Parts: sequence; C-alpha cells; structure tokens
Amino acid sequence: MATVSQNIFLTKKEKLRCISCGKKIPLGKSFVAESENHKGTCFSCSPFVGYVLLPPGNVAMTRRSKKHSTLCGVVLAWNQRGKRYERRGQLVEAIAIEKARVECEQDQASRDRKNKKAAIIREQKDREFVVNFAEAIRTQYPNCPIKREFAIAMHACEKHSGRVGRTAKAKEFDAKMIDLAVEAHIRHTETNYDQQFGKGKGKKEIRVEIKSDIHTIMNKWK
Repeated sequence: MATVSQNIFLTKKEKLRCISCGKKIPLGKSFVAESENHKGTCFSCSPFVGYVLLPPGNVAMTRRSKKHSTLCGVVLAWNQRGKRYERRGQLVEAIAIEKARVECEQDQASRDRKNKKAAIIREQKDREFVVNFAEAIRTQYPNCPIKREFAIAMHACEKHSGRVGRTAKAKEFDAKMIDLAVEAHIRHTETNYDQQFGKGKGKKEIRVEIKSDIHTIMNKWK
C-alpha cells in the first residue's frame, strides 16, 4: 500500500486555527493542511505526533524512509526573500528511517558508482548547454566582440547561481532570456555600474541612469 503524504507548513500567518481543537496556531508553528489556504490542524492534533524529522539532502534516505512509513509529512517553511515555500525535510516513523539506513548501507557502493557516472554525464551536458547558449547569443547579437558570447554564456549559466541562464526559458534559448544575459554582461563590463555603489545612490537609480547606454550597446551588437 502506498504511503500517504501530507504537507506540514511552518506558518507565515498569524490567524490560523486548528479545526480539531480550535486553538490558534502561532506564527512559525506547524500547520497540517494541503496549503495555508485550506483548513487544517495543529501538530498536536495531527497523526504525526511521535514521528521523526528526516532532514533533506539524502535522496535515497528520503525516498526509502517514505516507502517504509505509514505516513509522510512534508515539512515546508516560508522563504520570505524568495516568496515561496521550501522543503525542510519530512516526518516519518523512526522504524522507517532505520530500515532506509540499512538499505542505503547495503547498496552504497553501487549507488556511488551510479552517482559518479551520472555526475559526469550532467557535467558534459552542462558544458554543451553553455556552448549552445553562446551560439544562440552570437546568432542574436552577431556584432558583439569576438568570443564575448562565451564569457556571457559562462556567467549567465553558472551552476547554482540562480542567474538567467539557469531558467527553464533560457534552456529553450528564449530570445528574452538571451537579451537579459547580454544586458547583465554589458551592465558590469561596459558601464560604470559597479563603481557607482557607495556614493549614496540605490540600485534602481543607478540602473535607470545607465539604461540608455546599455541599450545603445545592445543595438550596436545586434
């Protein structure tokens, strides 16, 4: 029988109440529901009392402990900066974690080999993507300086950077994403943008001041 999975939100609201006991759920405390817009219970009234939190990071442990647990509570915390919920681990039965640990120890060597092979393949695909992104830049901006497209692509597509080159649309070589990558490159290399900080001006003000210069260069490169 498949494990029943349930979301557990660490609340960002102050007006939530448990539908079972009626008590107010304090800010930052667990709220068990489909979302914060649905009715739910406090943790004490949920079926997860006595369950153990397994932190994120180990995919095999996460998958296997969920498989062995009757219920699985996915703990989600609000990231104010990113304006989204982020996973903080899962609540499962202690015996499920122990069973998962034993299974992981038994096939650790095999999984290490597979992970190493997969990492090599991902790295190769990532290099190919950067080259293809650079080619797309050159196509859209045929007059940009020689080999500059590679510098733009490497910066925009740097792994774990969160930059425009890592977005889904960029991986489809969306024209707008290419424009944004080129614009960012010009901002930092062809203008005095970085030197303006610390002079009493905010980021938005500085960007407005150099916007026309950036667009002039972008038009020349097209």
